Amino acid sequence: MTQRDRRQRFPIVDKSLQYRFLAMVLIYSMIIIIFLAAFLFLPDIIKFQDEGLSLEVRAMAANKVLTLHSRVWPAVIALICILGLHSLLVFHRFVGPLYRFRWAFEKVRNGDLSFQVKLREKDYLRQEEKVLNEMIEMLNGRLGSIQNASQDALKSLSELEQKVTEVGNWTEKDKELLRVHRKHLEKLVDTARYFRLQKAEKEPSGLGA
Repeated sequence: MTQRDRRQRFPIVDKSLQYRFLAMVLIYSMIIIIFLAAFLFLPDIIKFQDEGLSLEVRAMAANKVLTLHSRVWPAVIALICILGLHSLLVFHRFVGPLYRFRWAFEKVRNGDLSFQVKLREKDYLRQEEKVLNEMIEMLNGRLGSIQNASQDALKSLSELEQKVTEVGNWTEKDKELLRVHRKHLEKLVDTARYFRLQKAEKEPSGLGA
């Protein structure tokens, strides 16, 4: 089974982050359970251990503790399981977009601006998706203009160099300035070409529902 198939079947995109969130929820749940158990069981435990009370009172307290044990803990265990699974699914709505944003940052770092980030319908961070796509669109426009302008400038320089060869009164110093200018323009063109501004590329999917 490929990594993509696993993502389609299981809502685990970033194990470190999702498990950390899940552990945090479970720790808070355990703290709440400890306080709940203390308030529910502690008074009756103190009663049936108090030898100054009558046997009837102590027996009633002990019976109450046993009854609470049989009723409370199954419900608590079921609640923890439900809360853990629900939290894992909710975190997936955050971690999924973070995975896509990380993918987008990697593409931009590699000079690829030929894409848009698309989140799933139920994902969170929709506003961040909109801002990121607007930024990518703006960079596409600006860098496209730079690529076109640098190509036009290089073409104009070539025409100017052609004129220089036809005019005989240009000094070697003037020609050297043109050569230096060409190097600068060629460097600018190469730098602008690093960014790929092409037809939108299909964004990775398969993160699960």
